[in-house]
Amino acid sequence: MIRRRPIFGWIAFALVVVAYLAAAGIVFYAYGQTVDAFIQGPPWWALTSQLAALPVGILSFLGLVLGITGAIRREAPGWPAITAMIFSLPGLGYVAFAAFIWYTVMIACSGPPGACTL
Repeated sequence: MIRRRPIFGWIAFALVVVAYLAAAGIVFYAYGQTVDAFIQGPPWWALTSQLAALPVGILSFLGLVLGITGAIRREAPGWPAITAMIFSLPGLGYVAFAAFIWYTVMIACSGPPGACTL
């Protein structure tokens, strides 16, 4: 059996770590932008989900794909690839939840004037 260096595993792990750091940075930025809002919760979350969905989604997806590639290649040690695969799933779940919420808000606000009270 050929022991391969965990190149794809380490790249996948790094991408997932960068996705989490990007999400944390965007949360900090969004909080700073909405700190003076009348109601801090909804604008803060809306800005965070709007800005973080694309980078977190792309980096998590790439981390998942490269983690799977590293696991298929049977890189040794295999923990970076497996860890990247496990920790990329919450990022993809975040993107799905953010898309669902934005879709729901858009449908609710597409009615007659005054239907949306956001």
